[in-house]
Formats: sequence, structure tokens, C-alpha cells
Amino acid sequence: MATLDARALAAAEAMNKRSKGKKGGGEVKKYAVYGLGGLVALFAVYLALTDGQPRKKGGGKSKETAQVNDRYFVSDVTSYAGGNFTAAASPYFNGWSYADLKYGLDGVTMRSEGMIGMAGALQVCGDEDGVEGGALPSDYDLRALMPECTTAVYDAGNCSSSYAVAAATALSSRFCFTDNGKYKGLQLSPQQILSCDKKSSGCQGGGIDSVWSYMHKRGLFPESCVPFASGKSVACKSDCDPSQKLKSIDHCLMKGGEKEMKREIFNRGPITALMFLKDDFLVYSGGVYNPTDNANQQYGANNEPLMHAVTILGWGKSEGTAYWLVKNSWGKAWGEEGYARVAVGSVIREESVIVGSAATEEAIAEAEKKAALNEVRREELKKERAARDERIKEKQRQRAEEKAAQSAAEDDLDFEDEEVDLEGEEGESSEAE
Repeated sequence: MATLDARALAAAEAMNKRSKGKKGGGEVKKYAVYGLGGLVALFAVYLALTDGQPRKKGGGKSKETAQVNDRYFVSDVTSYAGGNFTAAASPYFNGWSYADLKYGLDGVTMRSEGMIGMAGALQVCGDEDGVEGGALPSDYDLRALMPECTTAVYDAGNCSSSYAVAAATALSSRFCFTDNGKYKGLQLSPQQILSCDKKSSGCQGGGIDSVWSYMHKRGLFPESCVPFASGKSVACKSDCDPSQKLKSIDHCLMKGGEKEMKREIFNRGPITALMFLKDDFLVYSGGVYNPTDNANQQYGANNEPLMHAVTILGWGKSEGTAYWLVKNSWGKAWGEEGYARVAVGSVIREESVIVGSAATEEAIAEAEKKAALNEVRREELKKERAARDERIKEKQRQRAEEKAAQSAAEDDLDFEDEEVDLEGEEGESSEAE
């Protein structure tokens, strides 16, 4: 406090000096002393509230011990947002410091990044049949149109599980989207992924792409069979019949952009995506989120940007700003009852969206039909290649025969020339005699 008191004193003295030579200087000196006392008191309150730590621009302390729900930071965010969105302390982050983010939200990635398109890795989505063209609505919200296909918002607890929650939620909704009678209210278990998927790291994160491979190979039990544990350690087991598992049939990387994303959601259901995690998003409470100029990207333990997985289930526009409707996993008290409207082209990685398909009976039948057609086509290609190879061999044989015949003809011509030469030599010999 001594340093701050000295600064206050120096400020007061400067005011006092500037007042010298002016009429009423004595009165100014007196008020300066009063002012000094007031400044000292204000600085004392400042120190008590901030533990003596200087504050960074945009709110929060400069050290990682600063609290996510710091009330000054929350107030600053609302001010900086300029009416686009509001901020509020979230129960999910009660007691969290920024240092805690490195452990509670770290490790969510795209595992195939750098290998996309290679054999055995994530493939780019191709032109799919069954996706209708035409005009799309200006706004779309699966919750309003198909409430039976939207389920409760998860509270992840102190667990970096967004990759599992987003994928399981998207797959569940996609089953319901295809048959909202048969799969009404379906919620597949993200906890099974956290407890059982050996290629993921449980509460330490995982890949939003590789998790779909697990759901394809192993399938997921319903939530009732393997309940979500909100960060608690749960063994990989279930008493449910394995026949209750549902699987994905395939997944791919969509790189098309906004229009392609909307068309996919409109025709087949929610998709999953990564988003960059900035500090002002942590305290988002409503409106259309677009990072403020003072927002700070958060980083994980390896100093890589923190990424977060969400399920995208709609879109819209508010006061001229286009947004994605996303479902989060920080509890219903965060954001707009667990959801957020995020500005298009801001923090969501729209060039890297995962599209997974539900293995419904219709999809399986269609896949088997395609596989059969592909097998027929492969056999046709084999025959075509064999016939082509035979034609090539025949042409090579003909060319060889032609070459041999030409060579033989050239040899005969050379032999005749030699005979002519010999006859000439014999005639010359007779004349000489």
C-alpha cells in the first residue's frame, strides 16, 4: 500500500503546486489535503478487492489466479459488447481461475488434422445424394421444430468432455431426426465414450473426429444405461443388453462453408464443430456472441489455443448479425439456458465441421445397397481391365509378328543383294580367263 499511497500523495502535491499563485490558493491546499485522504481510502478499497494485482485490459487480473467470474470483468465484458450480448457470472465457473481452464477444458482437438484425406484418416465429405437443394429458411431452430429430438443440457463438471457430449448429442438427434416416433427423446451416452474409448483421454479431452470412429465400431448405450457422471470417475461397464446400442454409419469432414452447413443441418440434423475459446465467452449470458476487441484467447497446458466442441442445431439473424445456434455442456444456468447464439465467421471453425450419420435401418439398407452396387461395379471394372489387358496383349502380339515379318523380309532382300554381288564377281572372273 505504501507505493500506492506515495502515488496518491504525489498526485495531490502536483495538484497543490498547480494551484499556487492563484487566488484562493489556501483553500485549494486545504481541499488538496482532503483529496489526498479520499484517494488513499479509494486505493485501500482497490487493494482489498484485487489483492494488489494490477488488472489487464478487458477485465481480470494479470495473473492466472484471477477468477473467471470476477465481477469487474463481467461488467467490462457487457460494456465492451456494446449491446450485442450480455455477460453474467456463471455457476459452472464458480471458483474457477484462468489457470483451472488448462485442466478443466484442455485437450479437445481434431486428431486427424494434418492427415485429412490420407488412407485410414478422416475423409472430406463428397457430394451426397438425398440432400435437397433449393432455398433455405432465414432461421432454423431444431428445438422449436422438433422438440422431441432435443434433450437436456449437460453440466460437464470439472471435465474436458465437450468432444464426447457434442458427438453423442448430434448422433442422438440424427437418429430422432430420421424417425421422431421411434427415437423420440433419445439421448445416447457420452459417459460411455469418457469411460470406454481407449483412443480418447476421458476427462483430459479427445478428438471430435476420432470419437465418431468409436461410435461406429462400438456403438453407444442410451444415457439410462451409462449415466453421465459430470467429471467423476466411472468404470466402463453396463448392465444393459448390448442390443440397445446404436451406432454411427460413417462420418466425414465438411469444408464447404456456411451454406453447406445449413443445408446439412436442415436435411439430416445437427453437426459438431470446434470453436476457439475466449475469456468473454466463459461469462456469456445472452444475445449474439461476437468476441469483443478486448477478448483474450485462452491457452492450454501445452500453450496451444484452447478449443471447445459444440453441437450446431440451427441458425438465424439478429439485428443484421447472422449466427449459429449451438448447444453447450456447461449446464443450463450458463448462456441462454445452456445454448448460445454465436456470430457466423467469428470463433467457430466453419472450415472444419464433422458430419456423422446415424446407422438407422434405412441407412444400413441403403449402405448395403450401395455396397452391392459398388461390388458389381468393381467386378465390371475387373472385367473391363481384363479385356483391356487382353486387347493390349493382342496388339503387342500383332506388332511382334509384324516386326518379325518385316525383319524376315529385310533379311531376304539382303540375301538377294549378296547373290547379285556374287554373280558379278563370277562374271568378272570368266572374262579375265
